[in-house]
Amino acid sequence: MSLAIKNFFVLHKSGRVYFSRNYHGNPLDSSLVLGFSASVSNFSRTLLGEEIKEVISSKGRILYKEYGDFMFVAHSDLQAGSTAVQAVLRDVGGMFEFLFGTFEFWDEDFFDLKGAQDIVSMYFGKEMQDPSMVVGGIHQIHLDPSVIERIDRLISFLESQDGVCGNGTMLMLGDSALFSRFDLVETRKILQYNKARPLGAATVRFTPVFCNNAWHNLYLVRINSYILAVLTFIDKTYESIVSKIDEFRVSFVQSRLEIPMEEPPILLRLFAKRETLAMLYHNIQTGHTVFPQLRPGPDVQQKEILGTFWGFFYNASSTLKIPGVSEFSITRDQYRFYARSEGVHKLYVL
Repeated sequence: MSLAIKNFFVLHKSGRVYFSRNYHGNPLDSSLVLGFSASVSNFSRTLLGEEIKEVISSKGRILYKEYGDFMFVAHSDLQAGSTAVQAVLRDVGGMFEFLFGTFEFWDEDFFDLKGAQDIVSMYFGKEMQDPSMVVGGIHQIHLDPSVIERIDRLISFLESQDGVCGNGTMLMLGDSALFSRFDLVETRKILQYNKARPLGAATVRFTPVFCNNAWHNLYLVRINSYILAVLTFIDKTYESIVSKIDEFRVSFVQSRLEIPMEEPPILLRLFAKRETLAMLYHNIQTGHTVFPQLRPGPDVQQKEILGTFWGFFYNASSTLKIPGVSEFSITRDQYRFYARSEGVHKLYVL
């Protein structure tokens, strides 16, 4: 899916523009955006006692997300649904808190976004956006329960090292989680950070991160095709855990687990018949998200399918939030869209 984000700004209520970037289309004057945003924000708070969320024109929309004295502003065309853009703004804010601490402590000396342009571009760049961002999910590779149990034992051995945080390790393959002991929120942040800044030819990377209300060290370590993420207390160096990681590496490789060596493609034909043009599954508890690749076809046709799917998706998402509503169905032109919510499971089918 393409969110069609044209411009993104990070503003401060003191009148400073911390970050501005044009991704496509005509750039907006940051000074005018600052003045306009301050005016509508004050108007909304004074008149309604509420934060401003969105301003819509005939051809586009400007969306807002406030973090204390900071305001994130995204300018998009009307094709980008408000739900999707707001979800990505929340992810961007979460990533900034992961790297810079909670927004209460963002200041001029510490909150430097010039060095984070690659991360912001991962969220708002021209490339196809990740549908899992919209629903707050993750890509997760399916493993046999016996394999999961053996990996869990290996991870437990690694976490027994002094200084390694409990429930502070995960294995990644490509952009997917292979196994994670982090909660869903932290798993998503680490996956997104790894996607924005892949290790490449490096074997290890150290990053101080803020999670669980404290600063920690996050180490990303390459093990063959996989990336191991290890969270330690802030005073623990890599040298203090490297021997334990090497032992884990040897045990992991020698265990000959039946796990893929590359991220497997998710094909639509594995889930549905040819009548199904697109589908999205999301488990709101585990975050597991499945959005299969569309079947081969002309670019024009695929863009129409995606545009139709996401247009219906936004309507369905709003409807399913109504208490007592668990199904949504609509037919338009040659398309039929169906959505269902049952417990932790959500399914959307075109």
